[in-house]
Amino acid sequence: MSRQLQFVHIGKCGGSTVNYLLRQSPLISQRYSSFYESHINGVNPDLGCDYLFCIRNPIDRAFSGFEWRRKLVLIDQIPGQVWRFPGEAEVLNRYGSLGEIARRLYRASDGRLDQAVARDYGLIHHLRESIAFYLEPLLNGVVCPENVFGVVCQEFLQEDCLRILGVAPGELRERSNDSRRSIEHDLDAVAVKNLRRFLVKDYQCLTALWSLGCLSDRRYWNLMRFSDEI
Repeated sequence: MSRQLQFVHIGKCGGSTVNYLLRQSPLISQRYSSFYESHINGVNPDLGCDYLFCIRNPIDRAFSGFEWRRKLVLIDQIPGQVWRFPGEAEVLNRYGSLGEIARRLYRASDGRLDQAVARDYGLIHHLRESIAFYLEPLLNGVVCPENVFGVVCQEFLQEDCLRILGVAPGELRERSNDSRRSIEHDLDAVAVKNLRRFLVKDYQCLTALWSLGCLSDRRYWNLMRFSDEI
């Protein structure tokens, strides 16, 4: 019997597009008996299945996540989203942007993490469920080169979907936030420095995938560089 495929859908990495294309892919239907998606409820560490991941640069992902939640909760005030996660609306309103919360993550006086700001960061959906939230449970002896079917990088979405799934997104686009403000305007050098430090586990997880041979050098170095630095 064919193995199952577990799609680890890390939020704000193009996963909605990948999930749609999985259902259209002849390669998936030929190779696997079925596939299932792991998302915000966490992953299922299972040595009996293969894995497909979607990933993204951690800072770009955090910016996208903040802006998306800000749109749903504060701007559009979508029913079912405003009070979906306790404390989220208050935090989004208090800081207003990822840059503002990032600049306050570490105290200027001694460089130590401000625990109150870090807790506020963790109240925001998608920021709380970090890349490490999804990958750490799998990187301690669960995934290996033999059971990783593929890794889709959001930065190479078209190319990777065609190469791994045999189908390309074409005109299909993941949900986008039309009110997204410029990353360059929001994230100054201090904010980027603080986020790199705060999201160190995310970067370590990406390095672990690369060390396993699941990421090419080109993709790895692209993922490690914040978009404004490319």
